Amino acid sequence: MRVRDLLAATPELGLALLTPDVPLDGELRWVYTTDLLEPAAFLTGGELVLTSEGWYRTPADCETFAASLAEGGVAALVAGDILLGEVPPLLVEACARRGIPVLAAPPEISYGTLARTVIDRINRERGRELAEVLGRHRRLVAALVEGADLGGLVAMLAAELGTDCWALSVTGRLLAGPADRLPTPVRTRLAAHALRAPRLPTALDGHTLLPIGRRGAGGGHLVVRDPTPAKSPEDTPATVGPLEATGTTATPEDRCPPTGTTTTREAHTPATTTREAHTPITTPPGTHPRSPAPTAPRTSLTPNDLDTAEQTAELLALGGARRDERRRTEQRFHSDLVALVDSGAPQPTLDARLRTAGLAPHRPLVALTALTRGALRPWDLAADLAEGALDETPAAATVVAGSENGLTLLASLDPEDTAAALTERLRVRLSAFEPAADGGRIAFGLSAPAPSSGLQRALEESRHAAGLAALRPQRLALVTAAELDSHLMLLAGVPAEIRASYRHRLLGPLEAYDAEHGAEFVRTLTVFLTENGAWRATAAALHIHVSTLHYRIGRIEQLTGRDLSTARDRVDLYLACAVD
Repeated sequence: MRVRDLLAATPELGLALLTPDVPLDGELRWVYTTDLLEPAAFLTGGELVLTSEGWYRTPADCETFAASLAEGGVAALVAGDILLGEVPPLLVEACARRGIPVLAAPPEISYGTLARTVIDRINRERGRELAEVLGRHRRLVAALVEGADLGGLVAMLAAELGTDCWALSVTGRLLAGPADRLPTPVRTRLAAHALRAPRLPTALDGHTLLPIGRRGAGGGHLVVRDPTPAKSPEDTPATVGPLEATGTTATPEDRCPPTGTTTTREAHTPATTTREAHTPITTPPGTHPRSPAPTAPRTSLTPNDLDTAEQTAELLALGGARRDERRRTEQRFHSDLVALVDSGAPQPTLDARLRTAGLAPHRPLVALTALTRGALRPWDLAADLAEGALDETPAAATVVAGSENGLTLLASLDPEDTAAALTERLRVRLSAFEPAADGGRIAFGLSAPAPSSGLQRALEESRHAAGLAALRPQRLALVTAAELDSHLMLLAGVPAEIRASYRHRLLGPLEAYDAEHGAEFVRTLTVFLTENGAWRATAAALHIHVSTLHYRIGRIEQLTGRDLSTARDRVDLYLACAVD
């Protein structure tokens, strides 16, 4: 309930507005009676403050009291005239400057009556809002039971809240919602922000983001556009909810007044009144009146709208499970197409099958292989990352085939697209969404564009490239066909046990020395070889003096028994450093 609603709904209270130029949009959350000069320490925001001006000693006190109210974030002030004979004009002026509405209470209305009336109306309003939230939830659950998909649930939420809503994958791909009202770059930025946010819900640029299902489960995010974007995109503690905290008193025994007690202004005397009195309000069972307030994003969504959005996000997780199962079924179906490519089927047969799958055999085709290990929902994550890079070109088409340890993606490119541009988009996405791997690893291998007659070769290229990417340290790694002429290609064909043994024989003494003495000989050697043995460049990269580098290289040669001035020993050690 807002201040204007209070004035309109309670004419029997006889409250008179003394600040006609001050907005009356503040939300009333509870009632707080005080005669402290500086009550800010006991305010948590949204109070209707009742005072008999027992704090008044000099005119300067009006400024002090008003400043303290503003600091506490009160919604409005009700002032009486019993003690002073009038509401001090200086108090009215000081509050008006700070945007605090001032209401005058008639002498025949006690503060107890006033407080009970306001609290009753606040509680009725809360009951109405709760019924509205429950009604929304019932309608959404009924729609899900009746078979509504992600699009249907998101559309229902948008209608309920009166604002745009979207469901995004963990990498920002659009799952449901109006695509034209949330461009791809914005979706990508929102998804990346949600992955790195310390907690969810979070907010960014007028959008509130909530996890679909359990955070970290890979279900994606629900995005709700704030009807009135907040000033800051960062998470900040929310104002304490109306039923989760009340004010406090100046003494411990008065902090939680017993149910049913009220404080009337007749009880105050100007000389002795120093204690605060809070009108009790109903709290949920098991909730202490002074329990800590929850934290929430800075968003212009009302608490009830945020509750509805959170409930919808949970339902979207159930609806998303259906989508995931359909997607996996399609991936298994497209495995037949990959098998057809591998078999070297006649060209007319292959072209016909490509068309059936929605690909354009007359356009350049690429193959992408993803090898997954330990990632949560690896198929979905790998497919989202790859398809997201291709989505940016409107004429591209993709099919995804699943396998036991990864997936294969075949795509016909947009005529305006290039291999270099596609590679760059993929690298940007892998860098932005590396946290989504959540401790797992996905190695991507991308072929060069090829005609349909060369698709079998392209598929083999992508597999070799993925095997090479699996040797790299990144959680999401990409190797393209252009990199297959590297020495790392030879290493990829060597069994892992032999690679590990080779590294240990050459670098084992350095690793043992580093572990025992806290040195950085392995890193020093790696940088030295990467810089082609350039002393100054290596020293600069390591942030050490050249003389220190000479000492380290000398010790490295002693420990390994190798001579870094010879090409042969440099190559051996370089290959050992390249083995992860």
